[in-house]
Amino acid sequence: MQPIKPRTTEDERQLALLTLPLGQPGSGMIRYGAAMYFYRRGMLDADMLEAHRICCNLDFEDPQAVARSRPANKTG
Repeated sequence: MQPIKPRTTEDERQLALLTLPLGQPGSGMIRYGAAMYFYRRGMLDADMLEAHRICCNLDFEDPQAVARSRPANKTG
C-alpha cells in the first residue's frame, strides 16, 4: 500500500488522526475511524482497513504490524 497523500484539508485532518501515537487512550478507535474515511475515498485498501478494525480496541497495537503479520487477502 502506498502512503496516503492528502488532497484536501479534511484529508490532512484525517491523516493526523490516522497517525496518532500508539498507546494514547482511545487512539485505536480514532485511527479506525480515520482508516474508514480513507477506505471510503479509495485511498486505503481493505486489508489495511481490517488491520485497523482488529486494533480499534487495542490502543497499543500497531495496525501496520498487524497488516504485515496477516496473509494477503486473495480473491478470485
